[in-house]
Amino acid sequence: MPLSKISLRNFRCFESLELSLSPGVNFFYGSNGSGKTSLLESIYLFSSGKSFKSTNLISLIKHNNKKFSLKGYDGTKGDVVEIEKMIDKPISVLLNNKKIASNVLLKKFPCTPIHNNTFSFASAPPDFRRKLLDRSVAICEELFIINWFAYYKALKQRNSTLKNNCISDIYAWNSQLVKHGFVLTESRKLFFEKTLNNFKIILNLIDAVNVFDFLGHIDISFYQGWDNNKTLLEILEDNLDNDKRRKTTLLGPHKADIKFFINNIDAKQILSRGEQKFFSILWSCAQNEVLKNEYNIDPLLIIDDVKSELDETVFNLLLEILTHSKNQIIFSCIENVFSSKMADRLNQFKMFHVEQLR
Repeated sequence: MPLSKISLRNFRCFESLELSLSPGVNFFYGSNGSGKTSLLESIYLFSSGKSFKSTNLISLIKHNNKKFSLKGYDGTKGDVVEIEKMIDKPISVLLNNKKIASNVLLKKFPCTPIHNNTFSFASAPPDFRRKLLDRSVAICEELFIINWFAYYKALKQRNSTLKNNCISDIYAWNSQLVKHGFVLTESRKLFFEKTLNNFKIILNLIDAVNVFDFLGHIDISFYQGWDNNKTLLEILEDNLDNDKRRKTTLLGPHKADIKFFINNIDAKQILSRGEQKFFSILWSCAQNEVLKNEYNIDPLLIIDDVKSELDETVFNLLLEILTHSKNQIIFSCIENVFSSKMADRLNQFKMFHVEQLR
C-alpha cells in the first residue's frame, strides 16, 4: 500500500505541508507540541477516516479556519485519497475523485496503529482489545464486517426485547445471534491463533525472553464470550432468566476478549508500564505480520511516542523488530535516537525533524 506522499492543509497545528515518504521506515522527531502526533494522526485518517486521539473531527481543524483537507498518494497502485472535513458538514472522502464511505479506507489503506491508548493493551477494558482484534480481522476477512453489523443489530433488538419484556420475540433474535455470531467467533479465533504464532516467532527472533523474563511465562488465550463447552444457542437459552433480570444479553461474542496471565495471575497486576508498553507493541507487530504473511496484505505500521518508558535495552529490542519488517513504518519520538549506523540497518530509512517542517 505504501503512502508515497501526503499533503495537509489547516490540520491541527499545520497550515500547509507536503511530505514525500519512504516506502520503508519513516522517523519523526521533535519536542512535545511540535506536531509529531498530529502528523501520525493525519496518516491514520487515510486508513479509517477517524482520529486515534479525538472522536470530534472538528477539533482537528486549525484554529480560526473552517475546514481541514488531507491528500494521500499510494506509491504502488497510483490511488489518490482526499479527505475534507468542514465545521458544518460531515467528513468527505474521495478515492480517485469518486466519493466513498470512510469505512472503505480500512481495506484500501490498511494500517496497524500503536499509540498511547494501545500501550496499555493488557490492562485495557475487554471491549478495547476486542475492537483492535476486530479491526484487523475486518481488513482480511471479506464477510466479517457484514456479519459484525448483522450480529450487533440483532443484539440491539434482543436487548430491546428484554427491556420491554417481549419474551416471545427472543427466540427469533437468538437464531440471528447464533448465525452471525458463529462467523465472528470463528474468524476471531483463527486470527488470534495466527497472531499468537507470529508473536512467538518475534520473541524468538529478538530473544526477548532474556530481557523480559515474564515473556517466558505468559499465558495468552482467546475467550469467545461464553463457556467453550456449550454452544451459543445453549448459552442464550440457559441464561435467559439472568438476561431477563438484567434486561441485557450477558454472554455471547460481544463479550469476547484476549486474556493474559502470568503464573495464573492477571498480567495487568504484575507488569510495569514499560513492560506493558513493550508487550503491547510486540502484540500489535504480530497482528501486522499476520496480515502480511498470512493474507498478503501490506499494512502500514504507526507507532507514536515510541521511546517513552522504554530503557535503552528494550528500545534496541524494538529496533531489532523493525529491522526485520518489510512494511512501511511511521513512528515518532521526542529526540533523535538514531546514529548513522543504526539508521543503516533499517529498511529505506528516512528522518524528519518536525520543527523544521512548520
